[in-house]
Amino acid sequence: MSKNGPKSPRNKTTAKSPRSQSSSKPTTPRGGDNPKAKTKEDDSQMARDLRRVWMNPMLAELERKIQENNRVMDEMNRKWREEKEAERKLRLSEHIPEPLKGHGQNLEDIIKHLEDLMVYENYVDGLEEQKLIPAKLRLLDENAEVAILSHGLSAYVSLLEPSHLKHFTNNIVEDTSLWLSRMFRFDDAAVFYHEDEREGLIRLCRLALHKKFPKYLDEGYEALYSRPPVIYLSSAAKAGMGDYLCAQLGLPSSCLSTIPCSIQPGCQHKMDTTALEQQVEDDVTSARTPLLVLGYAGTPVIAQVDDIEKIQSICKKHQIWFHVEGHHLATLAMYSVPTNVSPVKTGDSITLNLGCWLGLPSLPYVTLYKTADSTQAYHAGLTSLQTHYKLSCLPIWVCLQNLGHEGVVNRIKLSVDLAEKMHEKLMGHSSLQEVSNRAPPKPEAESEGLGHMLSKAINALLTYEISSPSVVFKYSCYASDAPPEVASYAKNAPKPVKIPAKMPERAPYAAQETSANHVPSSTQSEDGAEPPTMSVGTEESYRHEDYFDALNIWLAETLKREVSTVHLDTIEVPNEGLCIRFSPLENAQVQGTTLEDMEVWGKSLGKQVSILNATVKQKENFQEVVEAQDNLRLVHLPTWAGLGAVQYIPDHWIDKLDALTAAAKREINHLNTELVKQLKSSDTAFSLGRAEDGLVCARFGLITEETDMEELIGLVYTTAKEIEESSKFLEKMSEIVRKGIEAANEDLKKENEEKLIQEGLLRHVPLVGSLVSWWSPPPKETGVKGRTFNLASGKVHSTEETYKYHMQIQEASPDALQPKPKQGPLKANLKPARHHSTSSQGSVVENGPAQGLKVTESSVSSLSSDSHSKPEQGVEGGEASPPPQPEPPASPVPKEQPAAAAESTS
Repeated sequence: MSKNGPKSPRNKTTAKSPRSQSSSKPTTPRGGDNPKAKTKEDDSQMARDLRRVWMNPMLAELERKIQENNRVMDEMNRKWREEKEAERKLRLSEHIPEPLKGHGQNLEDIIKHLEDLMVYENYVDGLEEQKLIPAKLRLLDENAEVAILSHGLSAYVSLLEPSHLKHFTNNIVEDTSLWLSRMFRFDDAAVFYHEDEREGLIRLCRLALHKKFPKYLDEGYEALYSRPPVIYLSSAAKAGMGDYLCAQLGLPSSCLSTIPCSIQPGCQHKMDTTALEQQVEDDVTSARTPLLVLGYAGTPVIAQVDDIEKIQSICKKHQIWFHVEGHHLATLAMYSVPTNVSPVKTGDSITLNLGCWLGLPSLPYVTLYKTADSTQAYHAGLTSLQTHYKLSCLPIWVCLQNLGHEGVVNRIKLSVDLAEKMHEKLMGHSSLQEVSNRAPPKPEAESEGLGHMLSKAINALLTYEISSPSVVFKYSCYASDAPPEVASYAKNAPKPVKIPAKMPERAPYAAQETSANHVPSSTQSEDGAEPPTMSVGTEESYRHEDYFDALNIWLAETLKREVSTVHLDTIEVPNEGLCIRFSPLENAQVQGTTLEDMEVWGKSLGKQVSILNATVKQKENFQEVVEAQDNLRLVHLPTWAGLGAVQYIPDHWIDKLDALTAAAKREINHLNTELVKQLKSSDTAFSLGRAEDGLVCARFGLITEETDMEELIGLVYTTAKEIEESSKFLEKMSEIVRKGIEAANEDLKKENEEKLIQEGLLRHVPLVGSLVSWWSPPPKETGVKGRTFNLASGKVHSTEETYKYHMQIQEASPDALQPKPKQGPLKANLKPARHHSTSSQGSVVENGPAQGLKVTESSVSSLSSDSHSKPEQGVEGGEASPPPQPEPPASPVPKEQPAAAAESTS
């Protein structure tokens, strides 16, 4: 028996169960396919086709739509978040200016905006181009371009490596300091560069404090308490300089001492050295510490040089720091230094303005100082360890090498030559006073021995002087050698005259007795013309000064307009009034002024001065002639640079000027306004003004020597009379016309009543009247006649003759209604003045062709160079053409034309 045992018959059975047989054999007959299986296959294939044709694209489209919607929603969410973020940034950046918001602007737009700001003086966004004013841009030469380039180069150099930058900066600073100290003869000096003109003086005061008070660094103001410091300034210093020093140094105003100017003739704007020495000794006695003295080699206003040698000796005696400023320091670089500036070389410190003197843009100020203690200089702020401040000298380093010493000297010498040329031009006019170079009076002639003559010759050889690089002058009626008045800030100066509240109604330049303030004028200029003289009373002196101030303003503005390259300034000088200043060291290089320009300027000066002389000379006669007329009232306008101003007063208001009603003022203003309008049509120098009482007046412009002043006044008087008469004529005519219309209405009313009686009432009934008129026509001769009013005769006539003969008959006008034109010279209508002097005949100067008396307006406000003058002949001459006769007002009805008929019917 085997191990597994015998197999059962069941295991040997090979037959399958009915289920397995059915699964292994096909159920369909052999002869064909199963229809059910085929149907299932077709259904599944159809479902697949349906999904492929319809469902898949629909689902794909649906998916695409969903994705698109999701993308839109994401975009909306992103924009919403961005808007919220932008709103948040906007809310948080409301304080930021509009041009700086965001990520900045386009560089092209920025440059365009910057260019517009440079090219136009009044550029504003949105302003029309027609209203933009072009700016006067300076043309840069090679040296100016180098200066501008060096400024950008200094910024680029700061990016170097620290070690390289230190080496570079040390070389630049050492070279520049050596060159400046040698060029301006201030040996062994350190250099401080600063942007503010006064900053160098502030640092030097701190240095002097450290020198005078060794414990100042540790104790501060407590070290100054026992012996407070004193800073000495001249009264000619710039306004506010002392207050600025005290504020920056933290010192009280008691530490400032103002030294008056000298009272010696020719030195009225220089520091009084005697007063300085006395003040220093008083301060030392009073336990005060003299600290620093500020001197000027060219005062800010008059450009006079202080007695530097004397001041320096005082400072050395009392160990005071002596600092010098002024434009005359530029002459230290010349080959020959003037004697009055040479002592500066041994001083303690000076301040140079190279950018102004050489005409180079944006060069810093340079302060040269001498000190042996570098630590004190560092504590005073005169030295710095920061390379950024040291690199400020790079433009000077580049420009000095580019110009060279010869170029620097030539530029400074040109300014000196320009001032000398102007000085020569001013010497030819005795009515012009040069304030800056006023020489002291010469001593009386004495018997000179040989020794005196020899010493005088030696002094002349040893003394080298040049004309002041700044020229200050003014127009005045006094001669150029008249003794000057005492300075207002000097000791024992006369007190100014107080003007009463109500000045007497008289001309400020009327004939009066010669007072103590009157300076006689007897000298003549080189051309032989005597300067105009005016007698000025004590009470009228201030009006006199205001008038000449206005003339100087007019002269300065006129010269600037005619020769624009010669720059002039108007300044206020103590005790001198308003003066004209020319400082070539400040602006000659910038303006490009040349010696040829000074020649043209000299010719223009002569023309304008002759106009001023003629105006001042005739002003007193003008006032006398005006005051002699009944209807003309003289108006005082102190600030009017012209011959004067007048008002025309109608006859019925002459005696009521003190109590004018509002209607009277309107009438006077209307008459004078119409007067100026008519005068300006023939002579444009007449202008409309306003007096202190508010009434309108007619202002006269400037005149020349050839102008007939009385003819001008006659023109004004005659024109005003004609305007007044024409206004009365119109009033009379209006009354006649009113009465004529009333008479015509009365006549027409009577004729209507007569017509009604003659024709009967039935003819005027609407329906019956037409039937009656058809049955019995009215006669042609009957009816209401029109009326005509003749303006020439002032009578009312019927129009029967006009329609009958088809013409108008002119009647002669009465003489009472017809104004007669005046013949002959206009000045024949004037009353003679009480003190009448012969007036000159002439014409007026005008910039262009003109006819008759051509006048241009010359006021202080407009400051135009206009005067009553003859066209194309100017001041120098030519025969005067007679002024045009004013045409009489046009007659309402000319004699050659028929009268205008005014027909009136009812």
